[in-house]
Amino acid sequence: MMESLRTWSAPYGGETFLLLTLLAVASYGLLLFYKARLLEAQLRRCIRLAALVALPLSFVAMEMGSNNWGIAVLSFVWCIVVGITCKNEITRRLR
Repeated sequence: MMESLRTWSAPYGGETFLLLTLLAVASYGLLLFYKARLLEAQLRRCIRLAALVALPLSFVAMEMGSNNWGIAVLSFVWCIVVGITCKNEITRRLR
C-alpha cells in the first residue's frame, strides 16, 4: 500500500507530501477535538500560527521546483481550513 501511495504522490512532492498530509490531518483533528476547550486568544493564536507555518512552507516548496507544487497547495489549504474553523468557533462563542 505504501508503494502505491509513493507512486501516486511523486508528482506532488513525494514522501514529503505524504508526511505533511498526515501532519495536516492530525493537527486539524486535534483542533476539532480541543477547540471547545481553547480560549479565544488561543484560537486567534492558532490562526496566526497556521499562517506563519503555511506561508514559508509554500514559498520554499515553490522555490524547490514544479515537482513540489502539491506541498504548496496543501499548506495553503490547511491554513485556510484552520483559520475558518477557529473563526467559526470564535463567532459561535460571541453569540
